Amino acid sequence: MSNIHYLQPDSNTLHGFFSKELQPALNINSGDTVIFQTLDAAWGLEKRSALGEARKKFTEFHPDRKTKEFGHALVGPVLIHQAKPGQTLEIKINEIITGTWGWTSAGGFPSYWNEKLGMVESSEVLLDFELDVEQMVGRSQFGNFKYSVELKPFMGIMGMPPEEEGKHSTIPPRPSGGNMDCKELQAGSTLFLPIPVEGGLFSTGDGHAAQGDGEVSGPALECPMERVNLTFTVRDDLKINMPRAKTNTGWLTMGFHEDLEEAMWLALREMIDLLSSHYDISRTEAYAYATMVVDLRITQIVNCVKGVHAFLPFHALR
Repeated sequence: MSNIHYLQPDSNTLHGFFSKELQPALNINSGDTVIFQTLDAAWGLEKRSALGEARKKFTEFHPDRKTKEFGHALVGPVLIHQAKPGQTLEIKINEIITGTWGWTSAGGFPSYWNEKLGMVESSEVLLDFELDVEQMVGRSQFGNFKYSVELKPFMGIMGMPPEEEGKHSTIPPRPSGGNMDCKELQAGSTLFLPIPVEGGLFSTGDGHAAQGDGEVSGPALECPMERVNLTFTVRDDLKINMPRAKTNTGWLTMGFHEDLEEAMWLALREMIDLLSSHYDISRTEAYAYATMVVDLRITQIVNCVKGVHAFLPFHALR
């Protein structure tokens, strides 16, 4: 019988790195559901009260969970008893409910994306939003130009640590997931990740209320999440090398690389594998069908390791 568990952000669950040596915050069985509550990526505890005001942040770190380098605020890790390296972890995204506030920013610091657009020396623009979860609208709070955006929440980070020892940054995505920033992974989707370590040790964080493909300025509409409902199932019958997902509208495969073109070829290679297996055709035949029905999309360009996903709509082949 499956069970439902709850994880809240506190000193026993929050961490800013991936590591297979990190003590699990929760032990579950395959088939169980975990309902997470998360902070925003930057460890915020509350919304900004006025333009220019500092936001109160979480500081009560457990000594084993602290790192000097910046890391996104993650909750976990969750150990799944049946999970072993070489298997696949299926994560069904049942529900995602944002908190009541969020923010985004652009320009004002040295990064390769700001350098490309000549915005390193510009003053940083910081936009705060009130999030209406009933109307699914985010409304800008401060400044002369107040616009609203439609909320389409998802988790920027869902993943497991690599098999190598030590503490690993939360910034780049990896074959075992992490900072994928794929806006397609909304409620109703199912994510599949190759399991790299014993027990999986899954963590999530970096909630986004809205994001365009690319996440072009660095952050998206960053926000805490009130409720992230995920069901975990260990799969022996599905062997994959990179993350893939079944969304509400189709299948997608992912590729990550420092070179955006290489990320594209990785995502396409994975999609050809999916097409070949799903339709029982050769990889060359799958490639021929891909040129007619598969879309290549830039997932994100700002995590040092860039992301591309290939998308196959349901019923594209009839």
